[in-house]
Amino acid sequence: MDLLAYWRIDNYRRDLDEGAGFHFNSKQPRLHSAINTGQTLWLFTRIVGGSGLSEYRILAKLIVCAKTINPPSYKYGPFRVWADLSLSEYYRATVDPKHDAYELLRLIPLASGSFRECDRTSLARAAQSIRALHPKASILLQAFCQQIPIETRAHAVLDERQLETAYQSTQAELKLLLKDEALAYSPERRAGLLSSYPRNRQLVADVNQLYCGRCQLCGFDSPTIYGVEAAQAHHIIYRSRGGPDSLENLVLACPNHHTVIHQTEAKFDYARLHFIFPNGRVEPLCINEHLTPASAT
Repeated sequence: MDLLAYWRIDNYRRDLDEGAGFHFNSKQPRLHSAINTGQTLWLFTRIVGGSGLSEYRILAKLIVCAKTINPPSYKYGPFRVWADLSLSEYYRATVDPKHDAYELLRLIPLASGSFRECDRTSLARAAQSIRALHPKASILLQAFCQQIPIETRAHAVLDERQLETAYQSTQAELKLLLKDEALAYSPERRAGLLSSYPRNRQLVADVNQLYCGRCQLCGFDSPTIYGVEAAQAHHIIYRSRGGPDSLENLVLACPNHHTVIHQTEAKFDYARLHFIFPNGRVEPLCINEHLTPASAT
């Protein structure tokens, strides 16, 4: 079933500044229980319009490709849905009043209940609970969004493998990569990615040392077998898309697993400490000394 959820405008803007993640998090179990892969999560927000009145904007259409549990005590809640990058869209939060979605949202058919009695202030409060949509609702939302400009910044981010390679090279190469004016990162995010160069290299060394160069997924032990280190550190939530530079956001993978994870956009679930692949395959970590399983409650 398609869902409708409220997304704070400051979080939407921060997401764009740090590298659009194309995922959404919540403390509400409904984010997992009421939607399946292939279905749509619509996100909207409230802004203050030029008249000083509350106006509403549709922010994103996320076609769900995976559902996972976040790390323990994640600030935005344990439940996460990931969107298909090729099918999903972010919309520009314009100041143009013709993009005000208030009347559409007030009358949109929900699976149960409605926003019909909500005024421009109370609608935002009523929408704090994730709502299931009637099948006709997504048709109406899609038609409405045809007039809204696509937010191109959502796709103007670095390729994660490029960023990983730069972190393993020189700080000068990383600086050159981040100078690309086409990237949508805020100046603060660019500076943060650059300044984290020493820390990132240390964390990669730490995770390699912790596992003695063995792949956490298959146990491949290149140092023992061949006398060389081949495993690579992988950021679970991509650094290029807002992921933190922390040991809890890293796993050590052999080149084969690392390549497949990136090429398939596999997602990591902290509840069972496993990767979920688009074909339905699930691969748990066979070696783990640093990640703590998370609970959905």
